[in-house]
Amino acid sequence: MNYFVYKTTTGKILMEGLGPLSGVDPSDFGPDMAAIAHDGTLSFEDAYVDGGLIFQRQPFSLQMTPTQIIADGIDECVIGNIPAGTAVQWPDGQTDEVTDGEVRFSVDLAGTYKLKFSAISYLDQEVTLEAVPAT
Repeated sequence: MNYFVYKTTTGKILMEGLGPLSGVDPSDFGPDMAAIAHDGTLSFEDAYVDGGLIFQRQPFSLQMTPTQIIADGIDECVIGNIPAGTAVQWPDGQTDEVTDGEVRFSVDLAGTYKLKFSAISYLDQEVTLEAVPAT
């Protein structure tokens, strides 16, 4: 039998296992944890739990314009269509919660930058943009 161990407050699956569910004590993994049996068709990276049911995570439908900006600290890339509550990890490692559906990124150093988006019901997604020197 397959099982997932997940956080009851968010539905995020933290691990999966194989064996009898009766032998699993979710409290061994931390507070607010539970275990749920599953049929093995989804991995823990591709699923989440809501209301005691397992669902497949869906891809984001982010809109990003433009994908290349001028590294002048003014030109910006706007990434929209972000579901509220999504965590965005900036290139410097800082993480913020998106509340208004979009983020804006500008930079004054040329280079390639990656932003990572994470939300429980969506597959994690990373976007890459390039900042080119001002001419």
